[in-house]
Amino acid sequence: MRIERPAARPDDVAPALTRTALAFGALDQQLRHHPLREAVLFRARLEAARQCAAVDGFLIDPWQLAASLEGLRPRIRGQDVYERGSEVDALRYAFEQYQWLARASASQEERIAEALSRAALPVGRLGVLWGSALAFREWIEAGEARAPFRGALVRLWQKEGVFSGLYPVTGAAAFRGGTSWDERRWIPAWLSALEREATGIRDMVHTLERSWRDARAQAGDQRRNSKAALAIDIIAAYPVISATTLAARLSVSVQAACVLLERFVERGLVVDVTGRSARRLFALKDLAPFREAVGVREKPVPGRKRGRPALGEGDAPVEHDVTSVEEMFKPLPRWQPDFSELEAAMNEAESVILTA
Repeated sequence: MRIERPAARPDDVAPALTRTALAFGALDQQLRHHPLREAVLFRARLEAARQCAAVDGFLIDPWQLAASLEGLRPRIRGQDVYERGSEVDALRYAFEQYQWLARASASQEERIAEALSRAALPVGRLGVLWGSALAFREWIEAGEARAPFRGALVRLWQKEGVFSGLYPVTGAAAFRGGTSWDERRWIPAWLSALEREATGIRDMVHTLERSWRDARAQAGDQRRNSKAALAIDIIAAYPVISATTLAARLSVSVQAACVLLERFVERGLVVDVTGRSARRLFALKDLAPFREAVGVREKPVPGRKRGRPALGEGDAPVEHDVTSVEEMFKPLPRWQPDFSELEAAMNEAESVILTA
């Protein structure tokens, strides 16, 4: 028998509702025309995917996810096959959460549209914040997964004019263990989680602004026609950037862009997040953890041709970011048959037969 619990009343919701509305308004005003908006949203989505994965039982390093999103190989740090497999599974789950929030597939878009349709009635009756809280709760009680409604929320905020863009604010912390599911308690808890996420993004904006201003002040080259300060502005606006993209935005040659980037790296204003000689990507120095999450590419052996090495090759040392499965489970040495003892026995038997 299902026990009917009392529904949330205005007195239960009003304080958290007011704080969340104010936090949302301040965030949207801050980011609406901000020059670092795309860089902020990139990192906010990383953090949102990390939080969503964490409350669902998957812990990840968000910089590993960033490496995957930029087409780089993330460094897997597990000590054995089980730990590395668990880390890969968690990373895959977090990537799916990022998709729901920012790059939904066709099948995900269908589920998001379904969640939006279910939220339409409560939102129209109670307003976007309270109505979406009630709709989210009903969605979960119907046995649905959290991820589709999280993606629906990101679109709902923009559709209803709460935010001017697809801001990844979902209130993931309200699903932590120990949070009461009673409607009168859970809805204020979810609204408070939304408020904390919005405040966290605002703090992120301040951190990026300080890094940007410091880099701009130290860029040097105060000549009238110098493009160093403009280059810092462009680098700051991108999550990561290549020399080719910077050259196109600055209207200079790729070689000139490389010179600027190398100068910034030497001065500690910019970091090379790939650590390789070709197809390098750069970012402001506060993305240094990104570099640590990128796997080290194997160094080619001099003289080796393309394809699988022949048996016996590969004596040269190869640098690995983690111990590979092949290193842990080395194949047994090839069996070389030895018939010397059998031949000796047969020769002895022949001699005995001949002398008999």
